[in-house]
Amino acid sequence: MRKTLVTHINPHLDDITAIWLFKKFHPDFQDTDIEFISASREAALKEESAERIFVGTGGGKFDEHKGDLEDSATSLVWKYLKEQNLVPTEDSSVKALEELVEWVRLDDLGRLKNLPYPQFYVPGFIRVYGPQQQADSLENTTLGFQILDRVYQVLINKQKAEKDWENKIEFETKWGKGVAVESENVSRAFCDTKNGEVFLMYDPKFKSVQFYTPREDVDLEPIYQTVKELDPQASWFLHQSHKMVICGSGSAPASKPTKLIFEQLIDIAKSS
Repeated sequence: MRKTLVTHINPHLDDITAIWLFKKFHPDFQDTDIEFISASREAALKEESAERIFVGTGGGKFDEHKGDLEDSATSLVWKYLKEQNLVPTEDSSVKALEELVEWVRLDDLGRLKNLPYPQFYVPGFIRVYGPQQQADSLENTTLGFQILDRVYQVLINKQKAEKDWENKIEFETKWGKGVAVESENVSRAFCDTKNGEVFLMYDPKFKSVQFYTPREDVDLEPIYQTVKELDPQASWFLHQSHKMVICGSGSAPASKPTKLIFEQLIDIAKSS
């Protein structure tokens, strides 16, 4: 008998994430059907079986509404998958999933307050309100799966960036503290969470370079002038904000990489 995951019509992000976890990490549910029913407190008690699992509704094992006050459907499924040894073994993946599950749990419990621009927040646009059909709920769920795949990868990259950050090099510039790191994963958003006035990110795989400052009172044009003078053939770009000096990126695969090595780039940041 083909397995089915059952949740309520117009599912919340919590219900969608719980199903995503099942389909992504439980080998018996990767190709399962999804069924949407009117929200119920008893359906699982009457209909649940090894082939028909209720998530976020029905009063079953994975329905938090039966009294699991500190849990959500997502956290209940995550606990189950860990108990069954069905979660990834890579440390970066596990930590990424723990962060994702906790974010969804806190959102479902209403504990993420005063978020800026709530209309742009995933739970704010994942559901289409009004009369719901099976097709509408499936469309919302499919969109949720796509978003969760991206969030999961972003969180994995964040964990890898934290590991790379352990080998950072700190130095002084005329603007204050500088930090340089060799990494494929460290980004401007990541640097914004760290202490420093000027950041140098060097991707050793693609030889791409980015000088970055989060400070409004710092102008990186002196760095741009220096690298242009020392390596004029490379595709150096000074962002119009003067907060970024870039050579090579995923948005410009045809750009010519710099000949300057990591240590030279650090010296430029120190002396410019």
